[in-house]
Amino acid sequence: MTARTPKTSEIEVQRYITTGEHDPLHAAWAGRNLLAQAQAGDHGLRATLIEEVRRLTAGRECPSLPPGFDTGQFVLGKVGPMVRGLFPAKEQPVLLDLFAQSLVFVTREDIEKLLGEIQYLFTAWQIANLYLGSLHLPGLDGQPVELVGLSEATTFYVSMAYFRDGDPFADWVVHEAAHVFHNWKRSRAGLPHAGTREWLLDVAFAKREVFAYACEAYARILERAPSPAERRRLHAGYAQKWGPVAEGLDRAELVDVLAEAVRARNGWKRILGRCSPESSAASKPSAERV
Repeated sequence: MTARTPKTSEIEVQRYITTGEHDPLHAAWAGRNLLAQAQAGDHGLRATLIEEVRRLTAGRECPSLPPGFDTGQFVLGKVGPMVRGLFPAKEQPVLLDLFAQSLVFVTREDIEKLLGEIQYLFTAWQIANLYLGSLHLPGLDGQPVELVGLSEATTFYVSMAYFRDGDPFADWVVHEAAHVFHNWKRSRAGLPHAGTREWLLDVAFAKREVFAYACEAYARILERAPSPAERRRLHAGYAQKWGPVAEGLDRAELVDVLAEAVRARNGWKRILGRCSPESSAASKPSAERV
């Protein structure tokens, strides 16, 4: 084992705070064995992260959830229509139970507990940045915080900036829930295999962002539009002004998929149908359009 200089751990701490990166073996920390070193390093990095967040947010007014706010009911109100539109009735309770426990708002009351308990140090660093961004502060790397949330497996960590989003067709919670469907195996969610289908839903790899963006926009349209005519009107506004611009996203296709959804009795099924592997294979010749 190489000799450890007194400032090595300080360098590691600084690297972690400014980049989120760290030595997974925590070799800069003293310990009787590798396990003790790892525990000391993990504790040291988390403690410093918490202290840095305290320092940066001292004296600032930190937003909190309203008294009595029911996070489980909130997330079910967001993803419930999507689950009921995409899955048979017998499978819906399993998925609704899964999502009811999935949402965590990053607030003043919970931030230090989250940073101390989140499994991965890099995730803890990202959550610290979410919290700083919700207070209009730059991230620990000095850059503006553009994300309003991040997901790990089926848990969604959401900044309070979520409630300030001025895009009437955006809903980060629905977007990330849509990604769970193609990332999560049926068996892991407590559902049996459905034929040859291993995942909750089969979504073509190249269509995953179209699927998620279409789901979030359609969810917002349903929330705001009581009639088919109103849904079509909102879609026209979306196509003209609000459609997202993201790397690798075919915006024209997204607008077209959503146009089908707002005209259908079950728009969720139309979105899935347009983003399925079978649909992707059938439309390959036109996939090269500019």
